[in-house]
Amino acid sequence: MEEGTSALSESQSSNIEYRVSDDGKVKVPAYITRPEVYKKVKAELDEYKWIDSDYLLATYPKNGTHFAWEMMSMLLQGSADYIKQPKVILMVDIFPISGSEECFPSPRVLNTHYRTDVLPAEFRKAKTVVVMRNPKDTFVSSYYHEKCLNPLFNPVKHAALASLKLEDFLQKFLYNKDIDYGSYFTYTEYMWSRRAEPNVLVIFYEDLKLNAAATIQKVNEFMGTNRSPELVQQIAEATDFTRMKQAKVETKTTDSVKKVLAANPVTQGNRQKVIQQMYRKGGIGDWKNHLTVAQNEHFDAFLANWKSGKGIPFKY
Repeated sequence: MEEGTSALSESQSSNIEYRVSDDGKVKVPAYITRPEVYKKVKAELDEYKWIDSDYLLATYPKNGTHFAWEMMSMLLQGSADYIKQPKVILMVDIFPISGSEECFPSPRVLNTHYRTDVLPAEFRKAKTVVVMRNPKDTFVSSYYHEKCLNPLFNPVKHAALASLKLEDFLQKFLYNKDIDYGSYFTYTEYMWSRRAEPNVLVIFYEDLKLNAAATIQKVNEFMGTNRSPELVQQIAEATDFTRMKQAKVETKTTDSVKKVLAANPVTQGNRQKVIQQMYRKGGIGDWKNHLTVAQNEHFDAFLANWKSGKGIPFKY
């Protein structure tokens, strides 16, 4: 499966904006919250010059971005103290990069949901951590994000999503490539194909949950932060889902953060609701509580035909 740039173009047949790969073979629908913000994000992203001391975190939505970003940032700062500034400020998809410098001087962890072949070439030389999650849990988490969280970001555009049915979203998740960031399956195929590159480390969300310290140590070695086993263990404990969800509410409220967020309409007025929906469960195997027997059989049949995914060691 193919789809996924360094430039954005508008579809001739729809109003969807795409990021397109350098060779033009891959296109991915761009994520747009509000047009006035998107224009600035687009311009700054396409002109950005990568800073070699920075790191890139690349994940498909609902694949552990917040979890991994906090962990990587703790390794950088050499402390298991929670990062006071919110991750969104360094999310190049939705926040203008120029607005991040006051809160996050380099070295820092920029993050994206785009596959890296649709980002400027500058980003593909970055030291990149990729986090992957099994498709069934990604589906369920994406369903709740679509139904409950997107309406908070853009109430007018997404008002109808409040009544979204799981069955309808299953069809969209499996077969519709014109969703924000494109298909989970083509994203995962491409990012998995980069796993042997020396500047790329692929880890799995489930390993961060089941064997956090060992997985964080892999990231520690890859980043070259050389933190002690004691600190790695402290970070593993600090990034436990329940503790980190509470920390998001309590710690990310500094004056500089409030100033930056106040200038961005995406993040105004609904921060507490966003946090509650963003951090829903964070578990493994929640799909078993949602998919009917028939839906799971449909999913399994789809996965059986997903030839490029057969070698990826997912845990369900």
